[in-house]
Amino acid sequence: MNEHENKDRLWEAEMCLSTVCMNTGDTQKEIMRNVARIEAEGRGFWLIDLFGQKTFIQGAIQSIDLVDENLVMLTNRQSA
Repeated sequence: MNEHENKDRLWEAEMCLSTVCMNTGDTQKEIMRNVARIEAEGRGFWLIDLFGQKTFIQGAIQSIDLVDENLVMLTNRQSA
């Protein structure tokens, strides 16, 4: 695979990635960009980015927008 094909493949992958934010009622905080996978565990979620970096966040899914922004909005259970 040449360099041009690698760049095309990365661009295609970025089109499917999401940004995850936490809504705490008064504010919205970005937690992670380029999220490729979300796995539920207990009272939260493992966010896994394009390069395999993992972050665990407690909360519940409030909304998912896969058309306009590729945005996953979580909410803190205490403020829900």
